[in-house]
Amino acid sequence: MTSGRGAALWLLLGALAAGPAGAECRDLAAPRAVPTAAEGQWNLATFNLWRLRDTEKNSPIDRPLDDAVYQARLDALAGYIVDTLKAPVLLAVQEVESLAILEQLAERVTARGGPRYRARLLEGHDPAGMDVALLHRAPAEVGGVRALFADQRFRNQPLFSRPPLAVSLTAPRELTLVIVHLRSANGLGEKPWVAEKRRRQAARLAEWSRAHSDTALAVVGDFNSAPDSGAFSEPLTVMAASGLYNSWDKVKPAERYSYRHRCRPQTLDYVWLSEALKAELQGVAVSRGNAGRYDRLYGSDGTEVVSDHDGLVTYFE
Repeated sequence: MTSGRGAALWLLLGALAAGPAGAECRDLAAPRAVPTAAEGQWNLATFNLWRLRDTEKNSPIDRPLDDAVYQARLDALAGYIVDTLKAPVLLAVQEVESLAILEQLAERVTARGGPRYRARLLEGHDPAGMDVALLHRAPAEVGGVRALFADQRFRNQPLFSRPPLAVSLTAPRELTLVIVHLRSANGLGEKPWVAEKRRRQAARLAEWSRAHSDTALAVVGDFNSAPDSGAFSEPLTVMAASGLYNSWDKVKPAERYSYRHRCRPQTLDYVWLSEALKAELQGVAVSRGNAGRYDRLYGSDGTEVVSDHDGLVTYFE
């Protein structure tokens, strides 16, 4: 288990996210896996790994895990990828500390009877070491990986603590996949620069997406923004003007959420598609079993409930 101080901090953060201390959201949907891709389909998923880190302290604000917890987290996440997300061909992830950890997770997936994944990650600037990354398996083939906007600045700091990861794929079809994790809303109501940074991140990403919208393009990940939420909605509004298609439109309105903030459903995770990919989109599904289960998530250090996000999966011909 984690140290007493570390565990207390995580439990406090969980309580703040959930609302009243010790509260578990009521009337949650039963845990549910997404459908397995049909013959002739390939699938793309996005999933936040809830600060997946190892036993080493790599920065002053890093909170490493005890080895037993770390090993249990890897096993639990591998089971989630295989059993709940049905081992998608492309799995975009957010909040993982290093390539080595992601490769260990890939090995656990294979050990559980899942496919053999390859991992792609480029280190960013996040003070806690969190990065965006990709797990991919056959028939996917990667031609190149690069970080977008890594040298752009805001207030003498990187504009993106976690620079978007642009992956060029040659199979299952030629496409560019951009994996993102925009700045959180921490301090949004008290610090005007937070809103400005979120706005600039979204604007830069939307501008880049418009310039590449005549190609096969998917921009996916945790946008830390949701509809109808005041200033919190601004990055989503900016991104919606990019001209890309929001794949949530193919989901029933009551199901359009991947997270719960103080138990209120929120749509934080997105798969945005250019026209070329929209024409091949055959379905969208969201898993259930994570969002809103604060007690089990924080109480188990992510070894039972594995994340505060549910997974979003898109299916293509």
